[in-house]
Amino acid sequence: MKAVILAGGFGSRLRPLTCNIPKPMARVMGKPIIEYIFELLISNGVTEAAITLGYLPHVIENAYSDGYKNLKLKFIREDNPLGTAGSVRNAAKGFDEPFIVISGDAMCNFELNKIAEYHKASGAEITIVGREESDPREFGLLKLGEKNRVIGFIEKPSWSQAMTNLANTGVYVVNPECLELIPEGKSFDFAKDLFPLMLGKGMPIYCFHSSDYWCDVGNTDAFLQVQKAVFDGEMKNFSGEIAHGVYLADEMPEGDYSIVPPVYFGKDVEVCDGAVIGPYAVVDDGCSVGENSKIRHSVILENACISRNVSVTGATVCSGAALRTGAEIFEGSVVGSGCVIGENASVNPNVSVWPGKLVGKEKKVIANLKYGNARADYISENGITEESGARLNSEMCARLGAAIGSTRNGRCTGVANDSSKSAKMMQSAVTAGILGSGGAVLDFGECFESRLNFLVNYCGLSVGVFVKGGENREIRICGEGGLSIPRFFERSLESLMLKGEFHETGENEMKENIPMTGMTMLYDRELLNQAPYGLDGVSARVESDNPMIEKTLVTALSKLGAADSGNEIITVDFSGTKAQATVSGEKVSYEKLLAVCCLNEMQNGRDIAVPYDAPPFLDELAALCGKKAYRYLTTPADNSDSLARRLASKQIFVRDGLFLAVRILSVMKERECTLSDLISELPEKFIRRKKIPIGFSPAELAGLIGDESADSVEGIKLIRSNGKLLVIPEKSGEAVRVLAEADTMEAADELCFEIEDILKRFNS
Repeated sequence: MKAVILAGGFGSRLRPLTCNIPKPMARVMGKPIIEYIFELLISNGVTEAAITLGYLPHVIENAYSDGYKNLKLKFIREDNPLGTAGSVRNAAKGFDEPFIVISGDAMCNFELNKIAEYHKASGAEITIVGREESDPREFGLLKLGEKNRVIGFIEKPSWSQAMTNLANTGVYVVNPECLELIPEGKSFDFAKDLFPLMLGKGMPIYCFHSSDYWCDVGNTDAFLQVQKAVFDGEMKNFSGEIAHGVYLADEMPEGDYSIVPPVYFGKDVEVCDGAVIGPYAVVDDGCSVGENSKIRHSVILENACISRNVSVTGATVCSGAALRTGAEIFEGSVVGSGCVIGENASVNPNVSVWPGKLVGKEKKVIANLKYGNARADYISENGITEESGARLNSEMCARLGAAIGSTRNGRCTGVANDSSKSAKMMQSAVTAGILGSGGAVLDFGECFESRLNFLVNYCGLSVGVFVKGGENREIRICGEGGLSIPRFFERSLESLMLKGEFHETGENEMKENIPMTGMTMLYDRELLNQAPYGLDGVSARVESDNPMIEKTLVTALSKLGAADSGNEIITVDFSGTKAQATVSGEKVSYEKLLAVCCLNEMQNGRDIAVPYDAPPFLDELAALCGKKAYRYLTTPADNSDSLARRLASKQIFVRDGLFLAVRILSVMKERECTLSDLISELPEKFIRRKKIPIGFSPAELAGLIGDESADSVEGIKLIRSNGKLLVIPEKSGEAVRVLAEADTMEAADELCFEIEDILKRFNS
């Protein structure tokens, strides 16, 4: 067999380890990752491999110019990135039989011979190796039909869409004929471009399930984990064990030191008296470890120098770095090549020091040196909150702004605040970050969230930032149409925040902070347009905990002629996004108010667009009206809900409580009826929502509670004799949101309890 090894990536998430080397050359237990791939190919009968190169190509070319053992190698440089499929087309010219495609930076034990046999027997054009992952959010996922035939893909979803945990490992067997579908000289990916094209043409793609070890060494945590996997025997193709848990590349270092297996020593290693090495410690070629130093759960790469009384725990020390006497390096931190960490200095957990940096004596590095620091996965359902662990001070806000401004979406961003002192400070910091990274800012000033969402939609912006201050600080980010941001943008922000790799702009390129406070009048004008015939003769009282919202709505109703009296009380929440009502002491939920307006839209001949977790009975109402209820996703991983989003951008009442309130009163005016009359036209359905913590991977949910709907793209839909359920994992993966719909509130409560009981039993 022949193979194509994809080795052209920048390895940005593995920095600073990969600042000086391509990712496939990162060393695991004394040898580069790519050599494990070579060994795997050789052991499965591959005799020739083409390696695609992009970042620092000469490093790999120089190391393997004569091939590797009996594996013949050819190198294919890419001046312009061609994508995964484009790279393979370029590298596999002349291949006339099915061949292997494998990543040069992923470690695995796959039995390629068996996979190739399966490929031929199944009649597949491409066979994808799939493997179940406990946290599938970082992977492209496979949807399978009968006999493991692939019927769909979802790329790096949030928990709400991760309804399978079968990951695409990026290891394929490919028929050469497939290459004809790939355009020459253009960027073209397997998952994004080629596979959907093949599915559209009915070309068979099959999945080979494997439980063998596989790890995409995508970040520094994975880099440490893969070393552990080799120690534990999960990853094969490694030898050199001289005693239980002690691995040597050459001779045992001399000295009176302690070993706590498992450990690995490279060539020409020096260890001084009193040192403690292990467990799970890798000390690579040419390293020295001083007296009484401790190396635990860590990787020390070539020619690093560890002085006396140094402690390295759960960290990576790159080649040529020097840690002076008494230095401390903590979990998850990375010290780049050639760094010097001074006497009694320390590097905090999860902090990276970029190559060549100097840390002075007794200094404490608390953020990434040069690039800053941030935690990943900090964007929750409520945006960025201090409850989720983000400290929303001026530094954090400036970094968020810099991340937004560094993206294509953030070239022009709308910002607003809730009028509190802390929110104004935070907005100023966000604005500074956006401007400093080359973005422009439209400053809408003091506002409320739903008004900002409207203005983002009206101005055609791709990003809006609403800042809430006070004791519980929050930052909400909306996207096009004033709707939630897609997963790719969320991931971009998290990655930029984590690595701090922000775009910098010069004086002449810097954009403006443009005051736009006058634009808020457009919101007020459009609010009045929700009642085109006025509201003379209609009575209602309005309430909100947000004085700005209450004043805006009271003013609008007064201008429209509504009387501030009567049995109907409409209450709008603090953000302005939802409303509920009270009629003669009886509560009317947001869902029912939404349904009244949606029914009116459909009776007037218009389709509707609602959030994915809107009540299921809206679909039944749509069918009765001969219309369609489109649903948009919370965090879409692709553009499958683009039609729903385009429609939703025009139906603002769905996500704006003030618009909903005026629209309800307008329908009452036009129909000459009460709110109770309108509610009576709806199906007798009751909604219960509940948040339930979980202590396991959301990818296991379907196996626990089932999934009874083929069209479920966010969460899990269940149908019971007494109602319907929708279970959606939260972005954190630590809880699920349950929506139960039934004919009585007691039945809705029972449905919620059923799910809660199952999850509690599994948690325990």
